[in-house]
Amino acid sequence: MSKEDVTHRGVIEKVENGYLAIRTEDDCKCDGCAVMALCNTKEGSKPELITIDTPEANNFSIGEKVEVTATSASTLRATWWALILPTLIFGGVIVGLRLGIPSLGGWSIACGAAALGLYDLFLYRNRKRFAQKISWKIRKI
Repeated sequence: MSKEDVTHRGVIEKVENGYLAIRTEDDCKCDGCAVMALCNTKEGSKPELITIDTPEANNFSIGEKVEVTATSASTLRATWWALILPTLIFGGVIVGLRLGIPSLGGWSIACGAAALGLYDLFLYRNRKRFAQKISWKIRKI
């Protein structure tokens, strides 16, 4: 496991055909993740429930303690979709409209916000497909 990997320890709450639902027990070890401030649980809040698609789900049982690790490639992909691309879309729409149609003025910011709204809708509609692309390694502890 490299330093850039994101690790969670937890207890399996649900085992279904092809996926596990894991309730985290400890503070998240997201030191290598660029988006940890956005998804890390805060002190005093409830532990998060992580759902992981895995063909090895039948090898685990409810109540079992596990450690799940997301690879650095997965965290980079999440950073791209959650932070970098929306920034490029917002900035690109504003700059493009300001250069192309200078008379729009402040409306270019509203158009940038509308573009972000459409992008958020796209992410929401494709959330399951994106979640399947996160590579999780699961081990019993």
